[in-house]
Amino acid sequence: MAELRAAWAIALRDLRTVLRYRLWIPSMIFNLLYQGVIPAFLFGAAFAVGGRQLGLAASLGTDDLAGFLFMGGVVSSIVAMAFWVMAFSLRTEMDTGTLEASWLTPTRRETLVLGRGIWGLMLVGLIQAALFAIGIAFFGLEVRPEAALAAPAIALSLVGAAGVGYLVAAAVIVMKEANFFVDTTQFLFSMLSGVAFPISVLPAFAQAVAVLLPTTWAVEILRYHSLGARPVADLGAEYVALAVTSAAFLPLGVGTFRRADRWLRVHGTVGQY
Repeated sequence: MAELRAAWAIALRDLRTVLRYRLWIPSMIFNLLYQGVIPAFLFGAAFAVGGRQLGLAASLGTDDLAGFLFMGGVVSSIVAMAFWVMAFSLRTEMDTGTLEASWLTPTRRETLVLGRGIWGLMLVGLIQAALFAIGIAFFGLEVRPEAALAAPAIALSLVGAAGVGYLVAAAVIVMKEANFFVDTTQFLFSMLSGVAFPISVLPAFAQAVAVLLPTTWAVEILRYHSLGARPVADLGAEYVALAVTSAAFLPLGVGTFRRADRWLRVHGTVGQY
């Protein structure tokens, strides 16, 4: 319970920090719109035939472009949270010179990352609510009640995303200057998860990697329930794959982070910028 209270305190601290910058969250929403949603929507609309997305319908069994993009955006935000909020925030502490002080507290190192994950989850919920409101108002997005059936899949994907966050956090504290690494791997992870296009269009070797990611199955299940999209496998098998991959990533990530923490303490580089 003490560790949970510490994690919650870290999340509230980050929330208070962000609230001091009134335009930070609106700017994030704007960036997601002009860098992701709007170009993808215009690109998809350019290939419409008679107002219908025939290529999308052939691949997924649905031509709901807005739903396809915004539902993929849910999982894309979870991936971004794992990479940038959970993991890369440790680099921010290096920049501000507070990482060594945090490392010297009695709180477990894993809790320092978990607290940022809790804050990231709050941030994802807020941003997705705003994006869905914009999608409904301007992009013709229809949020069907059946989408709620994907809630267990999203919850399971958060477990896997936490494991990914710990993996990337381990790389951040060892590499120090990890901006390019985090940016590149986050993009590849999102693309392989199928947030922007069906994984069936990927090369065979990329599909072999995609099926090992929990977020791939979360996107599949979410689009099945919310859009009626055709799944790549039996729905029950997709839930099993999601559970197995999520359960595998969490201990892998935590174990790797602990080894990275030990490496830092052995080499005395915790305070190294």
